[in-house]
Amino acid sequence: MALLVLGPVLAVAALWVLAISPGPVLFRQQRVGLGGEPFAILKLRTMTIPAPDEERSTVSVRNDPRLIRGAPLIRKLKIDEIPQLLNVLLGDMSLVGPRPTVQEDYDKMTPRQRRRCETPPGMTGLAQVRGNTSLSWPQRIEFDLKYLARRSFWLDTRVLSRTAWLVLRGAAHTDPPSENEWEAAA
Repeated sequence: MALLVLGPVLAVAALWVLAISPGPVLFRQQRVGLGGEPFAILKLRTMTIPAPDEERSTVSVRNDPRLIRGAPLIRKLKIDEIPQLLNVLLGDMSLVGPRPTVQEDYDKMTPRQRRRCETPPGMTGLAQVRGNTSLSWPQRIEFDLKYLARRSFWLDTRVLSRTAWLVLRGAAHTDPPSENEWEAAA
């Protein structure tokens, strides 16, 4: 259902990427998933393709010169994340859960922090609707562990609803809802 609704949006964005930047439309990156197993996450490409001998950082910053025209809007509206619905269909991801990390970050985690991989990684999660990039890495992990302890259909519904609201608002950073608001959802 989500692919049917979001498919036209993705198609327009993909045509935009093809028109202004040569190369593949989708970008694959290795991430750590359920049980610490690697998988290839899919995203709409929003950066230029590097030359073969060019070193490429996996982290982009605001006003990164590698971003293609229109990329900030595509990212703000999370259109670049829509291809992850295919990861959900393939069973690599879930709609809601801790965001998948790169191997380098996983390797730095304590055994307690690695518990976040006891559930499939999600396209969105509790940390994303409770502050997202305004949270520190340890805070995000704590929200992931809180999600793991309290996951339920109702909590997933609340996270998905809040995600939709934040995306429609175009909110890059989120103000966390009160603790009481989320206690009721768990």
